Amino acid sequence: MKEYRKVRIRLFTGLLLGLLAGIAFNVHAQTREIDSLQQVIASGKQDISKVNSLNALSLAVLSQEDIEGAIRYAEEADELAEILKYTEGQALAQKYIGLGNYYQGNYLAVMDHWTQSLESFEKVRDTSGMANILNNLGGVYLSQGGSDKALDYYLRSLYFAEKIGDTMRITSVLPNIGAVYGDLKDYDKALEYFEQLETYLPYISNPQIATYYYMGIGEIFNKREDYDRALEAYQWALPLSENTSDYTHILKEMGTIENKIGNRNKAEEYLTLSYKTAREKKQQLETLNALIGLGTVYQKTDFSKAVGLYAEAEVLAKELGSDKGLRDIYEGLSATYSAFGNYRKAFEYQNLFLAQKDILYNLETDDKIRGLQFDFENQQNQDKIDLLNKEKEIAALQAKRQKYVIYGTIISLILVFVMAVGAYSRYKYVKKTNKIIADERDRSDKLLLNILPEETAEELKQNGKVAAKRFESVTILFSDFQGFTSHAQNLSPEILVKSVDYYFSRFDEIMDKYELEKIKTVGDAYMCAGGLPFPTTDHPFKMVEAAFEMAAVMEEIKREPKEGIVPFEVRIGINTGTVVAGVVGLNKFAYDIWGDAVNVASRMESLSEPGRINISENTYQRIKEVYDCVSRGKVLVKNKGEMEMYFVEKRKIIRHAKSKEEVNA
Repeated sequence: MKEYRKVRIRLFTGLLLGLLAGIAFNVHAQTREIDSLQQVIASGKQDISKVNSLNALSLAVLSQEDIEGAIRYAEEADELAEILKYTEGQALAQKYIGLGNYYQGNYLAVMDHWTQSLESFEKVRDTSGMANILNNLGGVYLSQGGSDKALDYYLRSLYFAEKIGDTMRITSVLPNIGAVYGDLKDYDKALEYFEQLETYLPYISNPQIATYYYMGIGEIFNKREDYDRALEAYQWALPLSENTSDYTHILKEMGTIENKIGNRNKAEEYLTLSYKTAREKKQQLETLNALIGLGTVYQKTDFSKAVGLYAEAEVLAKELGSDKGLRDIYEGLSATYSAFGNYRKAFEYQNLFLAQKDILYNLETDDKIRGLQFDFENQQNQDKIDLLNKEKEIAALQAKRQKYVIYGTIISLILVFVMAVGAYSRYKYVKKTNKIIADERDRSDKLLLNILPEETAEELKQNGKVAAKRFESVTILFSDFQGFTSHAQNLSPEILVKSVDYYFSRFDEIMDKYELEKIKTVGDAYMCAGGLPFPTTDHPFKMVEAAFEMAAVMEEIKREPKEGIVPFEVRIGINTGTVVAGVVGLNKFAYDIWGDAVNVASRMESLSEPGRINISENTYQRIKEVYDCVSRGKVLVKNKGEMEMYFVEKRKIIRHAKSKEEVNA
């Protein structure tokens, strides 16, 4: 994660925690208040006072880290507020349900509840509440990689906060906006919003906001290589952060800048203090950063010291799983060995550095795709909510129909003619309502069949769950697009998503043609399987035919380009073996498969070549009599050792079927 994003996410989390600050004193000073609130709730009075007590209790127990309890009380407040038509109470209840889900990492649920909270605040024209929720919604999108969407929410939050002159809301959202613009490399715009925040600093007593202001502009000046102003900003932030986790980070940044401008003694002083402080406070990530900074200081002057520091940092980076740390360490070691004439070791570490750089590049690309996927899933979630609202409308229609039935029965005893008219009206109404119910049921079934195989969907509807099944012979295919990450960096999100959607839609048609099962897509990777949920014997041949057609789709676009569709090279890998299949999850369930055969298929794809179909020994033994294959010999596979692999070239001309495999094909 970028250093700038780290500051930004830390700020957003701090502001959420600030939501609890208003009750922190009461929780510590009046612990018995929770008991008092519970007594009010237990009194049985279903009124506005109970809603307020439930909301207060939700926030109180959340401050004591009882997340489940906080969500439970807020949900009870939401239900009662809806019955009482108490919109203000419902807005707060939805806000606290979302807050509980945020701490559990259920981001789609957070978006759902905070969006409902925003609608409730809009109904009662609570502008401060709207500004708060918009700021929080922006933070959720930011945490999921959606910078553009986050910026939209932040700017709307600022508009409402400035409209009523709410200093707390203004100073909460301004650094977020500045940080997003900084992440988008629009530094002038970022400074513009930080400068707006500066005008409020003399009037607020929150040192955390002031710290993030100085850290934010320090980061921006550092990015712009305006090192003098960056150092000045960090020097203002340093005393404000002395008793916080930001202290070591600021020291590290100052040391790094001093080293860049040639002040090695100052750099060593800042970085050593950062290292010692981080060690004392057990801040492992900051300890790692300080070690890397110190190694850079000694790169060209003290070989032993530099190598020793990098070695200590490498151990810590591997413990933390820090790809960024390993990248900087290997770059530093390459520069150190080069500076002292050991070019063989320098070349070795340069290769390690480039490998880590590629990993980080892929992670950044995945982050962008994750933001698009989160937006898509959030929209799907909204569609599900709309479907539930439809079901509520149907239930209301059914209740209304029952009333008509009762009224019709009573009236029929009084007047036969009115009974006949009423019966006819009822017949038309029932017919209309049943059609609505049937249409919605069909729509629900279609949605379910888009997610699960038909057999699995029926089992889920009948039993409420799906048992895992073992399949002894299944053929798995993985594909991905060569050079996708470099394209993703340069293309607009709309073109990227449109292109991926086009290819995956064509692949889906191929799967239907050969009666194969699409399992899932992740980014630009497509996974499918044959031989399940109903065991068959011809799945290896169907999968190879499908693979040829997938490759043909990619070649078709290169020959006949389509507007808005980016041409890619596809790599395909296939393996046959034993898997376990089942449904995972409760709410967003998905049909998936597991087993070593799946891992081998993935390796076949990653070791394939553009436009080629790479198969394992298992698959080759099943199809070799039907297809011409070229042996690749033994190829080294990560975590598997050497494995035999083959490229499938074409189908053989079979004049008289002699074997079971030929007959199946």
